[in-house]
Amino acid sequence: MTKRIAFFTDNADPLSPLGGHEAGGENVYILEMSRALGRLGWTVDVFVRWSFRKTSQIAKVSETVRVIRIPAGPIKFIPKEELFPLMPKYIESFLAFKEKNNLDYLLIHGNYYNSAYAAVEAAAKLGIPTVNTFHTLGVVKQKALGSFDPSPADRIEHEKEVLNRLDRIIATSPQMKDDLVNLYAVPAKKIATIGEGVNLKRFYPIPTLIARRVLRWPQNQHIILYIGRIERRKGIDTLVSAIAQLLKKPGIERKNVWCIVSGGEPKSRWKKELPVVKAERERLSKLAEKEGVADVVRFIGGVSPEELPYYYSGADVTCVPSYYEPFGLVPLESMACGTPVVASKVGGLQYTIRDGKTGYLVPAHDATAFADKLLFLLQHPQAKKMMRENGLERVAHSFTWEAVGEKMSAFYNDLLIDFLYKKAFKKPNGNGEGK
Repeated sequence: MTKRIAFFTDNADPLSPLGGHEAGGENVYILEMSRALGRLGWTVDVFVRWSFRKTSQIAKVSETVRVIRIPAGPIKFIPKEELFPLMPKYIESFLAFKEKNNLDYLLIHGNYYNSAYAAVEAAAKLGIPTVNTFHTLGVVKQKALGSFDPSPADRIEHEKEVLNRLDRIIATSPQMKDDLVNLYAVPAKKIATIGEGVNLKRFYPIPTLIARRVLRWPQNQHIILYIGRIERRKGIDTLVSAIAQLLKKPGIERKNVWCIVSGGEPKSRWKKELPVVKAERERLSKLAEKEGVADVVRFIGGVSPEELPYYYSGADVTCVPSYYEPFGLVPLESMACGTPVVASKVGGLQYTIRDGKTGYLVPAHDATAFADKLLFLLQHPQAKKMMRENGLERVAHSFTWEAVGEKMSAFYNDLLIDFLYKKAFKKPNGNGEGK
């Protein structure tokens, strides 16, 4: 019997180029998790809303994994905040594809709250269990961003509804599990904590000398790196202010410091960027000018996946100043390349980073604290070396996709056994439902 499962994602096409329209950690998660499960004997069909006409409907990832793009609204990019009304059409397209191709699925694994809704609705029609990975949580995001949160007003209401209907929920960190229990009243027994991973064939240490030579970076420069989306919740403004403070510290020469900010579209495509991304980059550039660090903070646009290991390996330290980060793959990628991390003490960053061991955790928004820890790492190479070794060990031990995939596979097996047991021993009541 084929162990076939369906992954649902409304917006995160796993084959989209990273750094483009809303292509980030969720895309990586779906691609790498499906590959890991495929290697463990599962057949995975990833259903994603068809967003770009130039893409084919079906794309083969491996012998056991494929991406299936289904129509739900016009075939064009639509921000994820506007996708919930299109979910009924998404469900209809999924069921039609299933029937046309005579496919049977053991379970549906949703991602994000939009596709969680689609998962529970479709699964109810098929009589199969559902699980969902919540890559962000509305209550926590709203608290962190306030009026800058772009989420629709009814997001939290929809989240609470689907949380009640899902058979199981994946929290990517202990912090997310606590939030689900304390803020959404989800029973702890319904939640499994399964983190994310790093592809160690892609992210590995490259000697700093070689990495900098390839990137044409000066060998004697202090280089601080930011990798990620260009959006307000990422806290890049805190990093800009921290750099301004760092330059005033004793022993730091302005000419010897670079802060590389990489994210969004490559520079050659900036004219085609979303207005919201362009506006945020312009805001940050103006802040850098105001802080007097426009010559030090360099906005270089997105870089290719092939270049990323060189950027991480060539940097002295990676900075993750997010205001809200449910998990965060960047710290793991950086540690896999041997570079310590200074990050905000929020969300999943508290899980992936061991404070004082693989990097430092400091209060979000606190530019002074960031500047102090950046200075310490730049001036104490032995501490940096220790964190490098600890980071490499932590990633290899706990955060490979192979290890994460095995946890998810075992979780699926337990879920299916539990679901079938309850189904077999369900006692009808007067309404034809179990007690």
